[in-house]
Amino acid sequence: MIRLSRSLPGLCLFGLMLFGCQAKKPTEAPPDIELKPAVAALTKTGYQPGDSVTIQLSQPLHQLSVFWDGAVLLMKTVATDSIRIVATGNTVGRHQLVVQGLSANKERRADTLSVDLWSDVTPQKLTYALLQTYPHQTSSFTQGLEFDQGTLYEGTGLNGQSKLMKVDLKTGTIQQSVSLPEQHFGEGITVVGNHVYQLTWTSGQCFRYTKDLVQDNSFAYHTQGWGLTHRDTTLIMSDGSNRLVFYTPTLQRTGELAVYDNNGPVVNLNELEYVNGYVLANVWQTNRIVQIDLATGKVVGELVMDAILPAGVNTRENVLNGIAYRLEEGALYVTGKNWPSLFKLKVNGLQKARKGATIQ
Repeated sequence: MIRLSRSLPGLCLFGLMLFGCQAKKPTEAPPDIELKPAVAALTKTGYQPGDSVTIQLSQPLHQLSVFWDGAVLLMKTVATDSIRIVATGNTVGRHQLVVQGLSANKERRADTLSVDLWSDVTPQKLTYALLQTYPHQTSSFTQGLEFDQGTLYEGTGLNGQSKLMKVDLKTGTIQQSVSLPEQHFGEGITVVGNHVYQLTWTSGQCFRYTKDLVQDNSFAYHTQGWGLTHRDTTLIMSDGSNRLVFYTPTLQRTGELAVYDNNGPVVNLNELEYVNGYVLANVWQTNRIVQIDLATGKVVGELVMDAILPAGVNTRENVLNGIAYRLEEGALYVTGKNWPSLFKLKVNGLQKARKGATIQ
């Protein structure tokens, strides 16, 4: 390595021999970047499948092409002030629309637009009958509820009070419990194979337990944790948005699904339960449970739970937040944070999954 001393008199000459010696030029301002006006714009962003989408053009375009999620949707020799396409696709959520062509002076112009595809299904109002009422611990700030082989598991929240428990259905008594460290706020739970998983709200930690409630592992994730369920070995998580996110049993993210009804995105998805190819999700701070088609993200049904809300409970604060399905009975069990009761319901119209429906 050649070391050059800043005090060496012949430095510039030496530098000329090696690299050339040039006077330092004054810093030049970067050239102004011309911001060109948008060539294409939408009259609105929310559509349903099959809707006509009007794209306004700010100038005529020649050799125009329109791409929907990368696939050619329309080609025209020339378009002047507007064009129309049909919103396509069966999966709701954000879709990319690219408009490109040549201006009058042969300059290539392009714009990328976003289209929100809403559901074209009006959710079916599901009816239900109350079969039985069981006692529930009013000290339990319920965050997750699930049956597995006849055992009722319940997860609770609040810092310093969060637990994972086995509960006696008939009496509501806690048969076994394990507490989370005080810094963790417990959230949704699910049982996959021989393990119980429990989310935390803002800690980014999912704890895994044996069925004897012995913690044997933990996994990190990078969102808030709200509700949790599973289909086969795929974990399905909500984070308070309108998304369901899919994970492997070791919390490796594999995909996500946006959830919409015919009025737009359904946000605040919370406690989850998988039933017959669909996910049931209670919408936080409401008495509404929505039925989500995992193949499309569309809300196809909804349960309004007003008829069973326990008397004397402020359900705006102590919200509905426990959903468990018992397959052998075909019965749905629901409760809420600090509710005195757990309700067993027979729900009419819980649809079965379409043949071949898969998780996106």
